Amino acid sequence: MIIKEIHNKFLEHLVKKGLLRERQIEEIKSIIKNSPEQSFRKLLVKGGFIDSEKLAQNEAEFYGYPYVNLSELQISAELIKLLPSTLAEKYSAVCFSQEGFKYKIALIDIEDFNARDAIDFWASSKNFTVQYYLCSYDSWKDAMRKYGSFGVEIESAINEAKDDKVDEVNDVSTDNIEQVIKNAPVSQIVSMIVKYGIESRASDIHIEPHRDSARVRYRIDGVLQTVLVLPIAIYDSIISRIKVLSQLKIDETRVPQDGRFKFKVSKTVSYDVRVSIMPLEGSEKATLRVLDSSKQALTLEQLGFSSEMQSVMMSALKESYGMILSTGPTGSGKSTSLFSLLSLLNKDGVNICTLEDPIEYYTAGINQAQIRPEVGFTFASGLRALMRQDPDIIMVGEIRDNETAEMAIHAALTGHLLFATLHTNDSIGAIPRLIDMKVEPFLIASTINLIIAQRLARRICSKCKEPYELPSEVANKVRQQLSSVDPTKIPIDISGRILGYRGKGCNNCKNTGYTGRVVLAEALPITKKLRMIISEGFKIKEVQQELAGLGMINLVQDGIIKALQGITTFEDVFRVSKEVDEQE
Repeated sequence: MIIKEIHNKFLEHLVKKGLLRERQIEEIKSIIKNSPEQSFRKLLVKGGFIDSEKLAQNEAEFYGYPYVNLSELQISAELIKLLPSTLAEKYSAVCFSQEGFKYKIALIDIEDFNARDAIDFWASSKNFTVQYYLCSYDSWKDAMRKYGSFGVEIESAINEAKDDKVDEVNDVSTDNIEQVIKNAPVSQIVSMIVKYGIESRASDIHIEPHRDSARVRYRIDGVLQTVLVLPIAIYDSIISRIKVLSQLKIDETRVPQDGRFKFKVSKTVSYDVRVSIMPLEGSEKATLRVLDSSKQALTLEQLGFSSEMQSVMMSALKESYGMILSTGPTGSGKSTSLFSLLSLLNKDGVNICTLEDPIEYYTAGINQAQIRPEVGFTFASGLRALMRQDPDIIMVGEIRDNETAEMAIHAALTGHLLFATLHTNDSIGAIPRLIDMKVEPFLIASTINLIIAQRLARRICSKCKEPYELPSEVANKVRQQLSSVDPTKIPIDISGRILGYRGKGCNNCKNTGYTGRVVLAEALPITKKLRMIISEGFKIKEVQQELAGLGMINLVQDGIIKALQGITTFEDVFRVSKEVDEQE
């Protein structure tokens, strides 16, 4: 797809405003060429080039229309429903105000003249005129929820399901599979649970049974929260519906099952949903992982890596062979960080191949393979096959077993730069983990170039952030944790009064005080001295002495520095700190 001339001019406008750099324009054009199906606005926002609201503000200025942030307005449900939901959904429009015989309508795409013709026709039929405003996709999505709240929609579907005696379909078998598939109320409930989860930025959806009811919980910004309680009478039908969508055996309730399905939110936008069904005593539990595979990998800076850590990583990327490991628990952003590094190496003259489970980011120029253990396609067998594909760079989604560890080490030794993730508590913990997997210490010492350990903390909402003075006990804890850090790396003087930051809660963050997450990390380059210590038996005392000499900022110290900068809260940093301490 060739970029439109008007979009070219708009990109130049963003450069003049200091919101884009010249070199980023070429990057955007390259992405558009390789991903013609992706919309211009979505590319700019999801590619991390510009914030959704800033994009809308600048589009409004560029096209000469007023801008409105719908998330900051108190719009009544009666007012918003003046515009029929069919028009609102089809043309991404919202009626947010009425003055006499004039409607104020916000559009995401002010260039969509079909939308304006349709809305003008609707308004003229009521003898009204229209004044158009430009809004962001995010604030439009927030406003659209007022067409019918999640709870009200679900309650309606539940009542309909009860009326249809869905509870009689508890003993689901292959004989009544068609009844489950065609049961509209249950299908509607499942669709609404997934749709609202996506709108709420949930990474995981948990659907769990209890004695007299069932609950739905979303993991948003790393924290689980209950959003819905369902009657137990329809629970088995909901689980059966999820199994049907995932092409799982609905009459198998004794063993765990894994599957996946695609969920469309519009004609052009769909999400991958990975499903895990776990048998419980007398019932089953479903966990759904929501993956937006259309997302572009974020930059290291956008993820939250400090400039010092970025320089350590860039040095490791200059090596032509060896291994770079990203460590941490499940859901700590390890794969995301590796893809940010891979995107820096993604050039025409480089053959990059990955083995993933699941594929979280589809990236043009990278050959990505999905692991399928059920047919014998494992990380180990895939790595063996990849070695015959003439790769320059390899990414292994996870080193899970001895065979994969051995294959990865040999790949790194034979002239390949290999990236992989590993489940360990901290960066240095990767060494004994590989030794436990029967990898010889001298091979580990020869291959590993860099180990990154990370966790995710919640970002403070920028719209409602406020400072406060830390209590003396917390301030003392901060000073103690940073006592070994070079004072030049600490953003403020911590000898006296110390300020922390928190979010008060607002419409933008749904009154949580947080929006999004930031990485807390440590980056350990493997020095000559460390290689010697590893190959000579990895004595803990020698390791600790070398780490102290390196002056490396550890994961908790990195979090405290980010809290002092107002990026995250001390509460979240100490929550992560507690997790680290408990795992040690």
